[in-house]
Amino acid sequence: MEIPEALRARVNQPLPPAIDQVREFLGSYVADSVGLDEVREHLVRLAQINRRTVERKAEAIEALLATPQSQGTLSWLVAVDGNWVLDDETSDAAAEAWFRDVAALIRGVLAETDIRNND
Repeated sequence: MEIPEALRARVNQPLPPAIDQVREFLGSYVADSVGLDEVREHLVRLAQINRRTVERKAEAIEALLATPQSQGTLSWLVAVDGNWVLDDETSDAAAEAWFRDVAALIRGVLAETDIRNND
């Protein structure tokens, strides 16, 4: 089967910067959710359809955390892009911990999907 050139070009485009990918994730999956259980449910369904897309969510968060960010960036992302209230909503340390928890949640979804697929 021949893949159309436009689709091939789209697939071969470089990924946006990690911060943009994280913003997209927060806006699409976190901002309107009731809690992390709902985020998890969305990711489980997505992983059943396209595992690589879910992997990229965790990779983007991990890349964002591995790169020094200017003061207030992480807390801004959580509060504004994620529409999420932390106990210490102005603390980048609290936001970093929250992002680490979310990345772990995503990795857990991927591991669970692997187990289900191997049964």
